[in-house]
Amino acid sequence: MAEIMKTELMEKHTAEEQKKLGWQEKILVHLQEHLYIVEREGKKIVKCDCGYEFGNYKTDWKFGALVYDRNPKDIYPGITGHDPDWTVYREFYCPGCGALLDVEAVPHGIPFLQYVELDLD
Repeated sequence: MAEIMKTELMEKHTAEEQKKLGWQEKILVHLQEHLYIVEREGKKIVKCDCGYEFGNYKTDWKFGALVYDRNPKDIYPGITGHDPDWTVYREFYCPGCGALLDVEAVPHGIPFLQYVELDLD
């Protein structure tokens, strides 16, 4: 019973998002704030709510984003925050609208973190 209610709620939310965005492409998954997986011409792609397309959903969308490596002391001056010799704040922005999509606090040289891998096939 709870699973049915959860599914109905998700479908209702997706339908509301579809109306709000006004896209022709069907929303398959609301991935995170600003990002959706949609179906376009038989392909599943990641798309920002501004319409910018990041490409195939199986490729991490971060590779299509604008990336800014930031010194932690720019955010947390003084003794608080991470040590900039060890850590970088990596900010990901949409090239289409400039929305901040994600931030990672990682050691220098670490590849992008991929939080989720979906198999929609």
